This record gives sequence, C-alpha cells and structure tokens, in this order.
Amino acid sequence: MNKSDKAAQTRLVVAISLFAAAIISAMALTALGNQSDTYWVARESLIPGMQISENDLAEIEVSLGEANGRYFSKVAMVSGAYVLRSIQKGELISVSSVSDTPSVLKSGQVPISIRASDLPEDIELGEEINIYWVPETIGIEKPQAPELAISGAFLNSINRKAGNFGSEISLTVSVQNSEIFDLLKATASGRLVIVRSNG
Repeated sequence: MNKSDKAAQTRLVVAISLFAAAIISAMALTALGNQSDTYWVARESLIPGMQISENDLAEIEVSLGEANGRYFSKVAMVSGAYVLRSIQKGELISVSSVSDTPSVLKSGQVPISIRASDLPEDIELGEEINIYWVPETIGIEKPQAPELAISGAFLNSINRKAGNFGSEISLTVSVQNSEIFDLLKATASGRLVIVRSNG
C-alpha cells in the first residue's frame, strides 16, 4: 500500500469517526432533552393571598428542558408558601407565582348568595371577577344605575346545588380585607351580578 492509499484510508477512518461522534452526541443531547422530572401542580385552583397546603398540590412528570428553572420540582418545599397570582387547576407552580411571605394586601373569603342567572354559566373556580351592585327599583322611583362594588376578586367556590331548590346559588369569593365591608354592604339591598374580568 503506497503513501497515497494510506492517507486516503486514514482520511476515511477519521471521517467515519467524526460522523459516528456527531451521531452519538446528537443522540446524547436528545436523550438529555427528553429527560423528565417530577414537578408540583395545583390540585385545585389557588387564589391570591391563600397559603398553600400539601392537599393543594399534586405531582406531574414532565420534560421542561431549559424552562425547568422557572417551576418548582418535587424536591422544593412549596407547602406553606403564599399565592401571589391566580393558579388554575393542573397548572405548574412557577417560582414567580408564590412567595415565602404573605402579601401586604391580605384577602378574606366572603360567602354571598346571588341569582343563578347573575353568574356566567361556564365560569370556573379561581377566575378573576368583578362584582356589580344592581339596586332595587321600588314603585315609580327612577331606576338607579348599577355600580361596581368590587373589582379584582376571585371566585373561590360555587354551590350550584343550592340553585336546585330556588333561584339563588351560594358563592365564596376572595376579596381584599379592606373591601369586605363594601361587599357586605352591597348585599343589604338590591342584587349582585358576577362579571368575568378581562384581566
């Protein structure tokens, strides 16, 4: 075998080696990218201001790739943290959505009763809502305009079964503590209408 043949054979071996190395590297990167880990998700909708308990959390195995640092994995201690924004059922718990310290604007859960027709039929727990007060018109009095009673509240629970026995259903809404009195005052007369917030 002459020198030119040996050089050609050497180049062929090097080319094959480089090609094989490229394939192995690509397969390794793909395997690493497809690796999944266990993360925390909300078992039910979580409302801003509430403190997370173990019963509020569920586990899910997903592959997030470069986004894995934005969400809490199973090894993170999320129970006991406070919710900063609404987290929907089944949503991954992001680092930016909770805090170790409670919000300055603490919230309270207020039960109210409304007409079944005054609540969007497809509304879901955890949604942000606005609550309007519609005054009653008595006799020949001039009708008063509805007023926005509370904005930026959150729907915490719905008891639609109560509507089977009458025209009203029961809700629990999460509002800032400073707004609880205004909401209770609005329930004294007239009626309340729930409107889905546009964000």
